[in-house]
Parts: sequence; structure tokens; C-alpha cells
Amino acid sequence: MGHEHNHHHHHLQSITGDLKKIYICAIILNALFVAFEAWMGFHSDSLSLVSDAGHKLVDVFSLCLTLFAFILASSRPGKNFTFGFRKLTVLISLLNAVFVVIIAGSIIYESIEKMLDPSSLTPDGTAISITAAVGIVINAISVTLLSYKRRHDVNTRGAFIHMLTDCLLSIGVVIAGFIIKWTGFVLLDPIVSLCIAGFVLANILGVLIESFKMSIDAVPERIDAVKIKDSISSVKGVAEVKDLHIWPVSTTETALTARLVIDDPARIAEITSQVKEQVKAGGVDDSTIEIQLQQ
Repeated sequence: MGHEHNHHHHHLQSITGDLKKIYICAIILNALFVAFEAWMGFHSDSLSLVSDAGHKLVDVFSLCLTLFAFILASSRPGKNFTFGFRKLTVLISLLNAVFVVIIAGSIIYESIEKMLDPSSLTPDGTAISITAAVGIVINAISVTLLSYKRRHDVNTRGAFIHMLTDCLLSIGVVIAGFIIKWTGFVLLDPIVSLCIAGFVLANILGVLIESFKMSIDAVPERIDAVKIKDSISSVKGVAEVKDLHIWPVSTTETALTARLVIDDPARIAEITSQVKEQVKAGGVDDSTIEIQLQQ
């Protein structure tokens, strides 16, 4: 019987290190914009800008949570936490997705409320357009930064979708601001917000479902469990694959355990090495292989 572990910490640390820098930049940029937008909202007596500043403040909080998740991802194993605190990255991803859904729901509620009471709408079109234009630049920078690493981590995909949605929202607000200024059609403000909120829900649903599945140790979507089992079975000398388990250790790491039935004890090391190569090719970062001799 043999046990082996395959670790790829250097690659993961490189990804995590880059992500930390990206998130710090995005947090600083968006925090500064929240302060600017809130000041513009109060200065121009624009409720929509103040509300949007509150929405983006939650974005900043979400980015801070995700940065904290990456710090946890590099935590070392302890006596009672043998994987460190890396699994918290999955729970934080789920929390972030829930936050986005709540935000989208609040936007829908506020939009409908405003549409039912048009007399309460007194937006300053010029202030809205100028502030939203600045928001486009900030969000575009954030989206560009996050796009480089979004494929490596579900947290980053969620943040990318969030920032991209904010960028689209800002574009819509700029257009709405101009139309409101020149036509006085104040109902356009809640209509645009309603459309964007629907887009948010449609795009975040996948991240929410994936995060929930990962929180209950389902096989990550990027991993094809059937293909991995078939590739292990294809290794010469492997008679049977038993007790195959694949689960997410964090949002960036996946682990696997399996018991292999082989017919030649002299080839244990060779077979184990080949199986680990197949598992690695399938996207698994950490594998533990147990060998059982065929009776």
C-alpha cells in the first residue's frame, strides 16, 4: 500500500500573489470613487447618485472580503485545520454572490418604487452624466485588472462580473443623464436601473450555483470527474478504480483521493506516477493515491 501527495504551491502562490495586488488596486480605486460619487450626490441633491455610491460601497466591501479570502488561501495547515483556512474562500465566494443578488433585488425594488411615484424623481442630469462617466473609467480599469486572472478563481469571476456590470450600469447612467437633461424624461432613470439589475441576476446566477456546489464539496465545474476516472483506468496495470473522491480545497485548489487495484506489485511506483500525471492533466492540484493488490 502506498500513499503519495502532489503539491503545486509555487504556481498557486504566484496566482494568489498576483490576485492580491490586483484586488488592492481595485479596492483603492473604487473606494476613492465611492467618496467622490457620494460627495457629488449630496452636492447636487441627487438621490440616484447617493444610492449608487451606497451600491458601490458594497462592491468595495465585497472586494475586501475576496482579498481576505486570498490571504486565508495561503494559510498553513494546523493541528485542527489540516487544510488551513483555505475552504473559507469558497464560503466567501458564496457570500459575495448572495450580496450581488441582494443588491440587484434592492435596485429592482427601488426602480419599481420610483416608477410608481414619478413626482419623487428630481435627478440632475448633468451631475449624473459627469459622475457616471468617471465611474466608467474606474470600472473599466477594475474590469481590465480582474480579467487577467478571472479564469483561475470563482471569486475573481464573481468580482469580474460585478465590476463589468457596474461599468455597463455607468454607461447606461451617462446616456440616461443626457436624455433626462434634454428631454425631462425622468422615468428613464429607474427603467435603466431595472434593466441592469436583470442583467446582474442573469450573470451572477452561475457563480452563485457554482459557489454553493463547492461549499458542499461538489466536484468543481472546471473538473471532469468522468474523464479523470477514465484516464486513470487507461493506465496500464490499473485493474479497477475505487473510492474516487474529488473536492475543492479552496476556490483555486482541488484535491483527489482514490484507491487503485493493480495486478503487479513491482510496478506500484510506476503506476502511481503515471496516474498522478493523468490527474494533474485533468486539473487536480493535490492527489492521494492508495494501492490495493488484486486478489
